[in-house]
Amino acid sequence: MIRLLLVHAIRLVGELMVAALTEEPDIEVIGYAITENEALTKLRQESYDVILLDINLPDNAAYCLLSQLMQSQSSVKILMTGLINSETVILHCLEEGAAGYVLEEESWAEFVNKIRCVQRDEFIISPRFATRLIARIAELRQVAMELNGFKTYDLSHSTELTAREREVLKLIEQGLTNLEVANQLTIELGTVKNHVHNIFSKLGVGNRQYAALYARQMLNDEALRVGQP
Repeated sequence: MIRLLLVHAIRLVGELMVAALTEEPDIEVIGYAITENEALTKLRQESYDVILLDINLPDNAAYCLLSQLMQSQSSVKILMTGLINSETVILHCLEEGAAGYVLEEESWAEFVNKIRCVQRDEFIISPRFATRLIARIAELRQVAMELNGFKTYDLSHSTELTAREREVLKLIEQGLTNLEVANQLTIELGTVKNHVHNIFSKLGVGNRQYAALYARQMLNDEALRVGQP
């Protein structure tokens, strides 16, 4: 049974939605809220699987509620409702942490199906918007990488590292000092310093913190490749 909290500012519309959803055999509407504060109160009183959150709450309350739920690391999934077919609005909702969205033009059957999909950790989007979403993910990844001290394309430099440099880099990621790396690998301290200098140069980073960030990304990428069929 999917436990729902419906958040909609127009009481008549909200009550009609509650009545219609009650007819679904696998959906139970546990709560209905009109305001952000009322929704937060109900979330403290009951546990929910999915929140149907209307984007049109006054004073940007929908975004405020969405942000608060993400900060609290709540496991509840949020399905935004009442959206127009705008890539900008949809992307903003997804970036804020929404698990899915329902457009005003969609049918009731599509609406209910999306509730079930969100509960199963599935996400339904149109092919056109999927292309835009993938592009946006790439944009955000590049921004994050640049903020961390290196460009996205720097990841390809891992192939230029020698086997020993990769060993040193992984130990840097674990927080070891140069002396500790030397002891771990049974090599001279001066040799470690040379390896660290070469690693920084090849990766285009200026300190151990950024090298460690690179190493984590490199290890994640390698793990993904190993897991591919």
